[in-house]
Formats: sequence, structure tokens, C-alpha cells
Amino acid sequence: MKKILKLVSKAAVITLMLSLSSCYYDEIVEEIPPEIPEDVVVSFETDIQPIFTASCASCHPTIAPPDLTVGNSYNSIINDGYIVKGDPDASILYQTLITTNAQELMPPNNPLPNSEINKIKTWIERGALDN
Repeated sequence: MKKILKLVSKAAVITLMLSLSSCYYDEIVEEIPPEIPEDVVVSFETDIQPIFTASCASCHPTIAPPDLTVGNSYNSIINDGYIVKGDPDASILYQTLITTNAQELMPPNNPLPNSEINKIKTWIERGALDN
């Protein structure tokens, strides 16, 4: 009987420890960045392409279109209809970035920060220039 009580008490302690340590959940909420001022130029070459190069080009075009590699990305997203100049809400690229499932998948296990998504949105709003 003592052996059974010892086993039960050990199991209870282990269960309690596991439940206390494994149920901790801390959600990190990234703040929405402020609007980019009108007088600040958002450049494709210096602001947008570096995002694509660092976070997107390893899978695009090898796994899926569009081709986001240096020298190809602008023509790919414009000519293939991923961007509607001046309208991020009608742009497939922007809509994909803000979709919850896409944020979990692109880039894999490391979604783009809101500040980078905001740069892309602002660039589209301002005409998606090849600058």
C-alpha cells in the first residue's frame, strides 16, 4: 500500500510540475508602426528590394512565383499583376502579406515585421515606382 501511495504522490507532483510549466503562454504583440511621412521617399531599390532579398528571394521563384530576386523582382511583380499601383487593397502581394496564413508561412517560421509590411504598403500607395 505504501508503494502505491508513493507512486501516486510522485505522479501527482510530476503532473503538477508539468502542468504549471507547460501552460505558460506569452503572446508578443508587435505594435503597428506609424504612417511613413509623405516627405520620406520609399524607394524600391533601397527599401523594398532589401526586404525581398533578405526574406523572400530564397523561395521566390524556386518554390513559387513571383521571382523576387535582385534584377527580376520589379518586372515580375508589376508585369504578372501582383501589384496594382496606388492600391494596396487590390494588390495580391500586399493582401498575401497581411493574410494570417501567409504570415505564418512567409517567410517560413519568421513572418515579416509590421514595419516592413507597412513599407511595402506605402510604396504601393505611392505608385509602386521603380526608384
